[in-house]
Amino acid sequence: MEKITHYPVADVKENGVKNDHFRYVPIQNILFDQGMTKKVNEICSDTAKKVGIKLLKRDPIPIYKFEKVIKDIQEEKPLDPITLKRFKETKYYEVIQGRHRVVASLHDGFTHVPSIII
Repeated sequence: MEKITHYPVADVKENGVKNDHFRYVPIQNILFDQGMTKKVNEICSDTAKKVGIKLLKRDPIPIYKFEKVIKDIQEEKPLDPITLKRFKETKYYEVIQGRHRVVASLHDGFTHVPSIII
């Protein structure tokens, strides 16, 4: 069984709500949109090939604040879980909120991403 690795999760969200209903989703089960894939190709395409990320064909939304998020993760700052939605009737998930955290997690070699499934 693989060891689960992930960024540290904050006890409480910025809005004061407790982060207690999340689970760890394997990064290879998260669909990467075209904006996420573009950033991945710039910074960690070899890792993406090893993991076998899947592409979600949606309009590309740029990744703007990646540098801040990667710095927070590398400094082990606790962050909120991302928000996911199941993609159709598959084992895959679409990112609703947290695209930067997913890309940064892949970059840093994490196996899973703390996630809230809606």
